[in-house]
Amino acid sequence: MTHEDIRDKTPQIIQAGTGRTSVRLELREFGRDLILHIGGGAVHAGAVAVSHSGGLGGEPATELITTPGHKEGPLAREAARTLAAASGRTCVVVAGIHLDDATGEEIDAVVANVTRAVEALTADF
Repeated sequence: MTHEDIRDKTPQIIQAGTGRTSVRLELREFGRDLILHIGGGAVHAGAVAVSHSGGLGGEPATELITTPGHKEGPLAREAARTLAAASGRTCVVVAGIHLDDATGEEIDAVVANVTRAVEALTADF
């Protein structure tokens, strides 16, 4: 094993949106696989999704775990599926976004910001 093999690679970081609805995505290579952190507001671990090739019909198979009461599951699932499909790699997503008293408009903006940022990440594959 060479030093290059064990060197920690710099994560790719994308921020999308402004103010309360801004989000930060941090993508790291973990061996051959990918780990994506999605955070915004009070960052935490609300949901974890794992997606890998091996699903039916060529679609990535995805598993999801959510912390009770948290609503980041759909964002984590979709981000993991999208990255796994684009990269051909196993992808783990940890998502945690908390905004006190978020309005429907703010939630829609956060979802749009995450979607836009994930699309930007997939452009590299």
